[in-house]
Formats: sequence, structure tokens, C-alpha cells
Amino acid sequence: MQTVCPCCDLIIDIPRIVAKQMAICPHCHHKLCEADVNHDSRIVALSFSALLMLLSSMFYPFISFSSSGITQTITLPDAARILFNYDSELLGLFIDLSIIALPMSLLVVLIPLHLGVLKTLPDGVARRLLKVTLSLEPWIMSEIFLIGVLVSMVKIMSLADISFGASFWAYVGFVILYIAALAHLNRPRLWAQIKPAKVLEGAEHAKRAIDENIKACHVCHQLCTGDVCERCHTKTHVRNPYSVQKAAAWLVTSIVCYIPANILPIMHTTSLGDESPSTLIGGVITLWKSGSYPIAAIIFLASVVVPLAKAFVLSFLCFMVARPVNCHTKRYTKIYQLTEFIGKWSMIDVFVVAILVALVQLGNLMSVTPGLGIVFFTVMVICQMMAAHAFDPRLLWDSPKNKTSEKKA
Repeated sequence: MQTVCPCCDLIIDIPRIVAKQMAICPHCHHKLCEADVNHDSRIVALSFSALLMLLSSMFYPFISFSSSGITQTITLPDAARILFNYDSELLGLFIDLSIIALPMSLLVVLIPLHLGVLKTLPDGVARRLLKVTLSLEPWIMSEIFLIGVLVSMVKIMSLADISFGASFWAYVGFVILYIAALAHLNRPRLWAQIKPAKVLEGAEHAKRAIDENIKACHVCHQLCTGDVCERCHTKTHVRNPYSVQKAAAWLVTSIVCYIPANILPIMHTTSLGDESPSTLIGGVITLWKSGSYPIAAIIFLASVVVPLAKAFVLSFLCFMVARPVNCHTKRYTKIYQLTEFIGKWSMIDVFVVAILVALVQLGNLMSVTPGLGIVFFTVMVICQMMAAHAFDPRLLWDSPKNKTSEKKA
């Protein structure tokens, strides 16, 4: 199989690999692909089971919260619905999309895709359907929401009795099955159902694509020399246009949002008529003082350290694009890959606030309302995800001659 490494732009002819083997780029050690194994029946079974679990988790009690003889029980959709009641429509919509609507849409489409529907649809419809389906995955945050639920339970366990309903266990089952289905997803095999990958003549092994004026489609990874991919009809570029500028713009926006996200309260807790605001750092300190050291450390890392580290790393990488390739370039690529992977895990605090707002509604006895800080925090995380997505790591490997020709183009 002929491909180009998406991280260092090396042209590679991958030999036939068998089950439990994977292809690694010899230049930057990026994982390229695994064996072309047909997991269609397994993915259909896992997706169908995950879909049933997700539907089951929406209609039964999710979590119950009892204090001083008063009990509050919520369902899964309540996490977003109550946010709408507090004029946090955008936050509520984001939660509904990321934990219910998008995963449900992905699972619903995966089943017919792996039953061979791509072969029966017109090429144009099949291309659009597969493009949209594969683009949903980065924005699905079901596993992060589940961790957020557990963290929120630790925060209020000392204040009341907590019990998990049938929907909670159904959602746990959904997350496990969903992750298993994605682990078996074979994207090249799906694209091959629309049109088999074409071997590009003249693409020399172990040379960089930019030196041969070859473009690798960022959607289906087909190699081509034209301006449009022959397989998925996506516009192709030697390098992502204005990659550094876009990444820098998203990054600056995220830094601007980071300041109010840490200064303003992310939620307000009312107990017996006494209201107390809580900031990100304040919540970490409270957890630490209560003895929940692991949870405090997770929140501190995910909500404070990781956003700062990502901002520093992406700024550093944007600067290093202008520098020549050196012995550390491979390490910079690994750092970028790690930064892109952990990006959405900073959303844990957003889901913690959503669960607490939905669950802790006991009138004057105790209640939690969202603060403006959580809105800025959500926008900050999304901007950092967009910055990482906009950055083109291949620029780190380009020679000064390549970079000069790109600017002229």
C-alpha cells in the first residue's frame, strides 16, 4: 500500500501486514495503519449493542441525590435541559450534542456502512456520508462525560447519599461498547468500498511528498498531483493553507478566554440561603482539603495544567516551524501528537458542573447554578482543540527551501 506519513510527509510503500501487526513510519515513528482485517460483523454487533445501551440510558433514572429527607433524581437528558433553564443554552446544546446526539448519529450510520451500503449508494452520496461520519468522532466526549460524573460524585458524596440508577450502568455499557467499536474501525477499508486507492506513478519510496510535488488527501489519504482528490473530491494542498496563522489565531483566542475562565466563578453553591461562588482553583483546593487527593490532582491537571501546557507547546511549535530541521524534530512531532490527543480531556470540569447543576437542586436547602466562568472555559477548550487541528506538523520537517516556495505560492 502506498501512503504518505501525515506527520513528516515521507512517501512509504507499506508491505502486506497480517493481523496484530502495524506499520510505523521509519522517519518519525508515527503509527500509519494496522492490518487490513475485515471487522464488519463485529463493528455492526458492537454498534448495535452500544446504540441500545445509549437509548436505554435516556429513559430511566441516572443518578439520585438525597439530603435531609429530600431526594432529587435526574435522567441523562436532564444534564443539558436544566442548563437551558439557567440561560446557558449554548453550554446545554454542546453537552446534548457531545454525549447524546453525535454518538447516536455515528452509531446509527456505522451499522449500514459496515453492511455494505457504500457500494449501493451513488458515489457522490457515499463520499459525503463517509466524510461527515468520520468527522464526528473528535467531537464525541462520552467517555469524558462519564469521568466527569464520577468526579462530581466524589465532590458531593460527603454532603448527601448518592445512588446510581439503571441509566448510569447502561451508559457505562454504552461507553465500553462504543470504544470497542471505534477500536475496530478500518477507515481505509471504508474508503476502498467507494473507490480503491490508486497507486501514483512516479512517487519514489523514502522521499518526501513535497519534494515530488505530490499531495496527500487529508480526508482519505489518496496520493495525487491535482488540486482535487480523485477519490473523495476534497481540495488538496501540499500544506494546509495558513496553518500557522490559523493555529495562532485560535491559540490567542483560547488564552484570552483562559483568564476569565479562571477568575470568574464556574458555579454558585447555595446552602441554607448562603451562596458561595466556586472558581476552578477554588474547587481544586476544596477537594484537596477534603482528602480527595487523586480527584483534586486530576482536576488540577486537566483544567489548569493541561490548557497552559497546550498553549505553551502550540506556541513553541508555531515558532519552531521557522527553524531548520534538527535532531529534536522527531520529539517535537511526538509532543504535538500528545497535545492533540489530550485536548478534549480538559472538558471534564464542564461536565462536572453540568452534573452538579442538574443534580443538586433542593431549593433553599442546597442548590448549584452555573457561573459565567464555565462558559469561557468551554470556549477556551474548543479553541485549543481547533488550534491543534489547524496546525500542520509536516511544516516542522520542511527545509528552508520548501518553506520559501510555500510562501511564494
